[in-house]
Amino acid sequence: MKLKFAVAALALVVAMPAFADYYVVQNAKSKKCSVASKKPSSDKTVLVGDDAGYKTKKDAQAAMKAADACKAKA
Repeated sequence: MKLKFAVAALALVVAMPAFADYYVVQNAKSKKCSVASKKPSSDKTVLVGDDAGYKTKKDAQAAMKAADACKAKA
């Protein structure tokens, strides 16, 4: 019984990133942040914040506003 529970928990943890729908990304050149519906896979954009992503666009936008990397530099 414990083994079945452990296997189910491990499967959930492995599949968890697939549940993320939105990511905060930053353009490598312009340093401008945006919300993307796909995890960045090129060197032109950098993932900012939670590597697992965000469930809702609203959560991703809130994280983008709070991220130090996305705040305007004076």
